[in-house]
Amino acid sequence: MPTLDTRTLIDALQQQLRVQLAHVDALLDLPTERLLKRPAPDRWSVMEVVQHMNLSSGHYHRLLQRLYANENNGLRFRSTFTPGLLGQYSVNAMTPKSNGDIPMRMRTLRMFDPARTAPVNADDALAPLLRFREMLHGFMGLLERARTRGLEGEKVTSTLGPIIRFKAGDAFRFPIAHQERHFLQIDRVLKEV
Repeated sequence: MPTLDTRTLIDALQQQLRVQLAHVDALLDLPTERLLKRPAPDRWSVMEVVQHMNLSSGHYHRLLQRLYANENNGLRFRSTFTPGLLGQYSVNAMTPKSNGDIPMRMRTLRMFDPARTAPVNADDALAPLLRFREMLHGFMGLLERARTRGLEGEKVTSTLGPIIRFKAGDAFRFPIAHQERHFLQIDRVLKEV
C-alpha cells in the first residue's frame, strides 16, 4: 500500500476540487436547456449527472462533516497517510486513466439514480448545480480542517453500507475520484447535445 504525505495529499485533493469548481462555474454559463437535454432517452442529461453526484458524494460529505465537527472522535494527524486496502482498491477502480478511459465501469445503484430518487425539477433546473458547487466548497473546508485534525482514525461508512468503511482520507479520495469520472461524462454529453 502506498504511503502518501498527508499535506501533499490534501493539496492534491484541493487542486482537483478547484478544477471541478471551475468546471461547475463554466456549466453555470451554459443555457439551461442544454444542461437539461439528454443525448438519448436512456442516457442522463448534464443536470442528471450532477444530481447523481449530489446523491453519491453528498453521502461522504455529510459523514465527513459529522466526523470533523466532533472534536473527540479519535481523528489524529500523522505526517503520512496510508490508504486502507478497500479504500485504495475503490479509488483505483473509480479514477479515470490519464487518457480519459474508465478502468472499471459500474452500474448505478438504484438509490443514486437521479431519475428514480431525485428527478431534476425544470422550474428550478440550476438548483442541483448550485448545491453541488456548495458541496465542493464544503469538501475544501473539510480538507482544511484535515490539515490539523488528520486523515486517520475514525472510519466513514461507504455508500455500500457498513460492510465497507473508509479511513477519512479515503472518504475524501473516493468521491473526488468519482466526480472526475462524471465530469468526463458531462463533457461527452455536452459534445452530443
